[in-house]
Amino acid sequence: MASGGDRGRGALWILAGLDPSGGAGILRDLWTLRALAPGITPGPVISAFTWQGRGAPARAEARPLAAIARDLADLPPARAVKVGLAPASLIEAGLVERLREAAQGAPIVVDPVLLASDGGDLGARPEQLRRLAAAATLVTPNLAEAVALAGVEGAPGALAARIGGSLGGVACLVKGGHGGDPRRVCDHLWVAGELHEFARARGGGGDPRGTGCALATAIAAGLAGGAAIPAAVAAAIAWLDEARTRARPGRDGRLHLPID
Repeated sequence: MASGGDRGRGALWILAGLDPSGGAGILRDLWTLRALAPGITPGPVISAFTWQGRGAPARAEARPLAAIARDLADLPPARAVKVGLAPASLIEAGLVERLREAAQGAPIVVDPVLLASDGGDLGARPEQLRRLAAAATLVTPNLAEAVALAGVEGAPGALAARIGGSLGGVACLVKGGHGGDPRRVCDHLWVAGELHEFARARGGGGDPRGTGCALATAIAAGLAGGAAIPAAVAAAIAWLDEARTRARPGRDGRLHLPID
């Protein structure tokens, strides 16, 4: 197992799909890390190749688990881990167990992927994502993903507590961007039995692609730097809210977050 000193010199592991447009996935994650924490070494590992954009249903082709395991073994020790797209076939093949063993106790942030914003089935079924989330330090579903993980409808705060409690105390951030209030947005974080609310005015403009990817990576960067979960979440939300104001059209016809 890596020592504490080795961990401080390690990398932020990023396991995610490759979206060629750069709007989401591992490219978005790497740009986020560069913007927020250029001093942290990136450790990117592609989980799947994806085809997305221009309104077509998205599809993904998972890489073999053995290839992913080799990539993880070649990385510096993990300071933190961000997991995005994890196709069902990888979870069934043992990805959760391999990842938990390789991370050696580093905090793991899971951004659960059920469906792509353009339609199509990229990720895994709720019961498979629950297995992945149970290995995490923090899971960051949007409202629809939270309902799927909880198995019931409910208010965001109640869903966050239900998911975290049912997964053995995993922290849960239910993102409020898809809520129905046109003037206000509120994210709900349940951690260590306490509920934190991050309420603010809803920004104008459209909804850029890749915000879920970027937020989870920003939080993981904070954890890699030694921040506690509530502080890492607060800083990541503030950064993303500002970055949204600088969104620009991407080559896939959707708004993208900036890359600078």
